[in-house]
Amino acid sequence: MTWQEDIALRDLDDTALIEATCIRCLHVWLQSPVHLLLKVDHRDVRLDEVAENLACPKRDCRHVGVRLTLIKNEDTSGFVGGMP
Repeated sequence: MTWQEDIALRDLDDTALIEATCIRCLHVWLQSPVHLLLKVDHRDVRLDEVAENLACPKRDCRHVGVRLTLIKNEDTSGFVGGMP
């Protein structure tokens, strides 16, 4: 099970950003989870389903299928602390 199959789109924070890269033309763009939730039919969509069905917004390409990267997530911040 990959991290994309484990995370649902509704589980992401509003502050999280998703970087999508087209597999064919390598066009890169940013999407917010809220914007993607408005496009899908149901709220329980997983990130791997989004990657398979998201189309490239570039006018000449329109290829369906992207590579997703979670670039801003507050939950994965480093541990801050130390030993006394």
